[in-house]
Amino acid sequence: MIYGIGTDILRIERIEQLYDKYGQALAERLLSRIELLEWRSVGNKANFLAKRFAAKEAFAKAVHTGLRSPVTLHHISIAHDKLGRPEFVVEPPLQEWLRQQGIGRVHLSLSDDNGAVVAFVVAEKG
Repeated sequence: MIYGIGTDILRIERIEQLYDKYGQALAERLLSRIELLEWRSVGNKANFLAKRFAAKEAFAKAVHTGLRSPVTLHHISIAHDKLGRPEFVVEPPLQEWLRQQGIGRVHLSLSDDNGAVVAFVVAEKG
């Protein structure tokens, strides 16, 4: 059964402007520790940041909390499974909160085209 659905659309240019202004401080604010390590080695840093931020915003909408504890930018990471599909990895405080809410799985779809990023998230009970 579906617990919630969240979506977010973001212009990559918006993140590029913020990155030009704040540099690595922006990455440190938006990314988890795991993501920050990966971000340092990617070529298109603004695109990486935009995808991660859009996914986390959509996650927060799907679980009906917005970005507030324990659903925080640093408690949510986006990784890829062995087939390259994006998936969420969450820190223990958020994992426990999801369990308490009865949320068993959170699905993620990410896309970027024509200067925009879209994230679509479905949170599933069970």
